[in-house]
Amino acid sequence: MLAVVYFVALMGGLFLLLPLPAAATGLQAETDVNQTFAIETAPASSVNVVEGLIRNRTLYDALTACDIPPSEILSLSRSFKPVFDFRCSRPKDYYAVSVDDQNLIQKFVYKTSPLDEYEAVKEDNGDYTVRKRKIVLDRQVIAKVFTIESSLYQAVADSGENMQVAGLIAEIFAWDIDFYLYPRKGDQIAVVYERCYKDGEFVQYGDILAARYVGKQKTFSAFLFNDGQFDGYYDETGQPLKKMFLRTPLKFGKMTSSYSIRRFHPVSKRYKPHTGIDYGAPTGTPIMATANGKVIFSGRKAGYGKLMIVKHPNGYQTYYGHCSRLLMKRGQLVEQGQVIARVGQTGVATGPHVHYEVRVGGKPIDPNKVKKSRGKPLKTDLLASFTEVVNERLMLVDDLLKEKTSLVMLTSDN
Repeated sequence: MLAVVYFVALMGGLFLLLPLPAAATGLQAETDVNQTFAIETAPASSVNVVEGLIRNRTLYDALTACDIPPSEILSLSRSFKPVFDFRCSRPKDYYAVSVDDQNLIQKFVYKTSPLDEYEAVKEDNGDYTVRKRKIVLDRQVIAKVFTIESSLYQAVADSGENMQVAGLIAEIFAWDIDFYLYPRKGDQIAVVYERCYKDGEFVQYGDILAARYVGKQKTFSAFLFNDGQFDGYYDETGQPLKKMFLRTPLKFGKMTSSYSIRRFHPVSKRYKPHTGIDYGAPTGTPIMATANGKVIFSGRKAGYGKLMIVKHPNGYQTYYGHCSRLLMKRGQLVEQGQVIARVGQTGVATGPHVHYEVRVGGKPIDPNKVKKSRGKPLKTDLLASFTEVVNERLMLVDDLLKEKTSLVMLTSDN
């Protein structure tokens, strides 16, 4: 102890004997040298990145194979849960994990599709900040004419486009055109639509900006416009295309039996009323609610097999029979166009189809005669800007119909 005191006193005395400026300079210089030496000689913390596909494993198995402590993986999983549940992982999901020299996770990236990417970054307190990455797509605007020879689907396929484009067209005109019955050979559809790309690769189709269907009997037009709150499709005068009921509960299929007060039943072999319309389609085909409403029955019912009944305003009810799966439960609200069931062959049925029925006050009516009232037209103060948009796009689709050609208009970042 005395030796320590003597050493401190000696050093203090030496300090007092030195000139003050020189002492200050010397100490500063020594501190700088020590600090520099410490920075240069301290081992750098390395970060390794391990990436791969989930394949036939759980994420836990994939990360423990990288010698990551289980506690780290569980902490990451808990942080991710509000954004993505790893129990929904699929074999082709991609992951990239950045770990330090102690195999602790510093950053984690998870991709389930080109449009769905998630990122977790470890904070100083050890927790993770998780977010879904914003994906910026390049949008290419395309203008094409499709000529119907047998069906809308075939016309789109013959042009080299995917069936999704046909589905988008069918959705837009679903309130006015029954694509099972209306199209005739030679009918033409001019469409202006978007293709979306990421890093030069096609990802998905975007919006249809304008479309014009020229049929043998009538011409239908649709223009995308935002009313200040929502995007919607309108005709040339600003009237919305959307109506209370869709014409059919399927996008594509074939009408196999119409509404009739006296039809020969293929199973019972006798004449009896057919209180709806049957649409044949492969088992599993999505069935859509034709109007907004509330499910009042979802289960099995005699010859209907698996049946869903939806109640709508003004005393309307719609029936969807012979389903293979019912996706909604009693009491749930459904929106027009929402997938509520899948086509099947349950109950008394000779093949996969959906029996679509409309009732008013409990009595069946012909679905084709349902009053299809439209929504509210655009407000007067929006008509000027709407007309400007329509005139520009109308000139384009009319020119396309005259030339019967296709055009790539422009590419821009969104």
